[in-house]
Amino acid sequence: MNPLHIRDAIFRRDNEGILMSSRGEQGLVISVVFTSLATAFVGMRMYTRVKLMNRVEANDWMVIIALVNSYVFMALDIIEAVSGMGTHLKDIPPNILERQMKAFWLTIPFYNAAVLCAKASILMQYFRVFPTHRMRVICWVMITILGIYGTWAVISAFLNCIPVAKFWDDSIPGFCLSKPKLWFSNASMHISTDIAILIIPIPALMSVDLPRRQKIALMIMFSLGGFVCITSIIRLVSLKQISDSTDPTYDNVGAASWSAVECNTGIICACLPTLKPLIARIFPGMISTFNASRPTRGDTTQRNSDWNGDQSTLGAPAEEHEYGAGDPERVLALVPGTGLRSSLKRWTREEEKKLAQISSVPQLRQLRPNTLTYPHPLPADSSVPF
Repeated sequence: MNPLHIRDAIFRRDNEGILMSSRGEQGLVISVVFTSLATAFVGMRMYTRVKLMNRVEANDWMVIIALVNSYVFMALDIIEAVSGMGTHLKDIPPNILERQMKAFWLTIPFYNAAVLCAKASILMQYFRVFPTHRMRVICWVMITILGIYGTWAVISAFLNCIPVAKFWDDSIPGFCLSKPKLWFSNASMHISTDIAILIIPIPALMSVDLPRRQKIALMIMFSLGGFVCITSIIRLVSLKQISDSTDPTYDNVGAASWSAVECNTGIICACLPTLKPLIARIFPGMISTFNASRPTRGDTTQRNSDWNGDQSTLGAPAEEHEYGAGDPERVLALVPGTGLRSSLKRWTREEEKKLAQISSVPQLRQLRPNTLTYPHPLPADSSVPF
């Protein structure tokens, strides 16, 4: 059989220098599909924030930045796919191989930027939804870690070799960092931070004053981030395969595909908790099912539940819109001797002093727990530490 027929069965070429294999097509389809899904979720998130909530916050802009980086990653993936990705190295003309390697070089920093921005968006949501001192310290520590190692991941990807052209042309004199060590260290950090972000809200969710159904629904929603951990681990396996490969252009499809899955899945998971008002608008029966659960003592759930109404995106207890200053039940629930539930967070000494002052107000001491109905205003001279 003519070798040209065999070659044409493996890939397609045209006069523009396009070289695409069936494996490259598969990787390209995966990248386009998951980027499209991420785009749809970000679109629903922004519709919810702009049209239903009339409020756009910093975490919304951060997820948009993540999506922009994902689009750049997808564009570079397309260039790789039409430049012989998935084709054996010996079958790729030198000019097309150089184009593929240049695109591959650029995909790495934009992949890291997309993943890091999605994680930062999730942490910024935690910061708003769980505004306790301990949670905010944890979030700031995690954001600082992301900022430090993320800066290193992006810069080291751009400057993997000095001069940078040595990345795709090994004949050029210069110096390169070890690609496998750099890839594995960054992948390990991604996995570690994924696990940390998954674990951080668990104690807060366990202590949330919600009926069981609503609490389980919240935990399931946040636990979907575990899928990002799974994709990160699978991507690490694919990186091991390409680092040991003697035919990297052929074996790069798996790493490229799982990189696209990971960064876009992170964006989707960052959007999921913000879609409650939209779900309530489209499927009101679903929200009613959760709201039908038996409320806990004090009957605060109907007002503070994540699944009740459209006043907040997440609606979890301790959110500023649900527990703003002037909510007497929130104040009195934390005052000793009122008979209501215990503190939702650990208070500083200054806050405890202010709460003691509130409990000493004659009008408040005369109130009984069963007469505390929403929304009785606090006395004008009472100072609330939140």
